Amino acid sequence: MEGNFAPQVKDALLGRWEPVYRSRLQYLITWSTRGRKPVLRIPHTKTLNELIPAICDERGIHLLDLAVGVDHVHALLALPPSRSVASAVREIKGRASIEMMLRHPELRVWLGGNLLWDERYAVETISAGRTERVQSRLRTLHPRHRESGFDDLAAAS
Repeated sequence: MEGNFAPQVKDALLGRWEPVYRSRLQYLITWSTRGRKPVLRIPHTKTLNELIPAICDERGIHLLDLAVGVDHVHALLALPPSRSVASAVREIKGRASIEMMLRHPELRVWLGGNLLWDERYAVETISAGRTERVQSRLRTLHPRHRESGFDDLAAAS
């Protein structure tokens, strides 16, 4: 490598190259239980509020907010431009479904099978200026999801 670079820059150039993003694209993703059946109770909400942030941390997905209703989930995510929304949703829904069925076998009976989530999901892009309004709307729509400890997680990050 030629050139007069500072030592820290030269070391960084010799290492593994990874793109640096100045911005992330924000998405509000909503998916529902199979058949939109209202099967998610307080214990299920607590489990989802633990599982989904853990899955996002493990997969490198930045979770901004999470709200769980009795028959659907809202997740506010920030993804780098190189990350596919479809792959992020697939990873979250797949892992959450498997774990929920293991921890709460009653869901299998209530839904009549092994599938927890409906195949479909909705994605809405959110501008940086609207993020706080969307989070406020989620808190208004689903006040009980705050009882499950997501505020503690959000405050820690």
